[in-house]
Amino acid sequence: MAKQKITPRIVLLIAKKEYREVLHERTFILAILIQLFIASFSTFLVIGLTSFYDPTALKNMDNEGTRIAIVGNNESELYQMIQDSEITPFWYANFANAYTAFYDRKVDAILLIPDAPPEGTDLLNIDIYLPKSDLKATLVSLQLKEPLEKFEQSVRDIRTKRLSDYTPLDLTFRETLSRASSTYFEFVYVALLPLLVFTPAFISGGLVVDFITEEFERKTIDLLLVSPISMLDVVSGKVLLAATIAPVQAFAWMLLLMLNRIPINNVASILLLVLIISFILVLASSIISVMFRERGLAQLFYSLVLIFLFMVSYLFTNSPLNLVTRLSIQSIGTVESVLWIGIYSFIALLLYWLLVRVVGSRYNNI
Repeated sequence: MAKQKITPRIVLLIAKKEYREVLHERTFILAILIQLFIASFSTFLVIGLTSFYDPTALKNMDNEGTRIAIVGNNESELYQMIQDSEITPFWYANFANAYTAFYDRKVDAILLIPDAPPEGTDLLNIDIYLPKSDLKATLVSLQLKEPLEKFEQSVRDIRTKRLSDYTPLDLTFRETLSRASSTYFEFVYVALLPLLVFTPAFISGGLVVDFITEEFERKTIDLLLVSPISMLDVVSGKVLLAATIAPVQAFAWMLLLMLNRIPINNVASILLLVLIISFILVLASSIISVMFRERGLAQLFYSLVLIFLFMVSYLFTNSPLNLVTRLSIQSIGTVESVLWIGIYSFIALLLYWLLVRVVGSRYNNI
């Protein structure tokens, strides 16, 4: 049982050895480069991704310079509304000339204004020709939305007065303090930031699986155990390296986000939380690796555990992902944050105790 005691000097030596080897791991370096790309160009990626599931998130962007070809009555109320908007209209006498300009990309869209007056009885059909590009068409549609809605309301006000027994309703709108949340804000702090800071922790869990199982596959574990090194020293050294590289990466990613003008609060608390969660994931994957000893099987079980934890995390208000969000926007008190960080620290200590028991039960007689 004496060989299962931890020797800090040996643990540090094993961690340094693994550090030199991980620098030559191509998969690990590639994963860092991918995260570096995401963090460096986070502003552009957020704008692009939010435009896919919520195009209205782009409505506040500076899109001046959109050119619209107008065919029809250039003295109509709709034409004046378009002129008053951020759109640059170009009037054409006929559709053929407008289509030629649209084909040559001199204008971004074509809008056909009907000749019928708003006070008439004919149905007003407005035809719009948009480019094939989804993003460009979305931007043009968002800019046309405001003048078209104003024109619709103007025509509606004129024509409803001709209805029999028409009496307008006097509506009073009461302003409240609650406002619709920003899609950009939600995506950055609810999705991008938590995933970016915890991705190194996810990778560290898979990395320690390779660290431990390769000792069994290469048969080098027997050489280590005949020396004055315990199995617990070996595992602890690998756990120490895999867990501590995660907050270093997370700090670099948060620094790049802040350089992209994304403010982040409580950086130190977030890094501490990342370190604790890294230890939890690394310790869990270490227990799996010691039990199965085979890389493929251990990676499979770790992936299943990671997916389960990831899905369950969104069911709790102060799950690690949500806790990072609340810390970054200062929506959690100091006492509550310390409490939950303490809870996750206790879970990490519990997993380390379990790791010691598993290692001791399997290598107690060596």
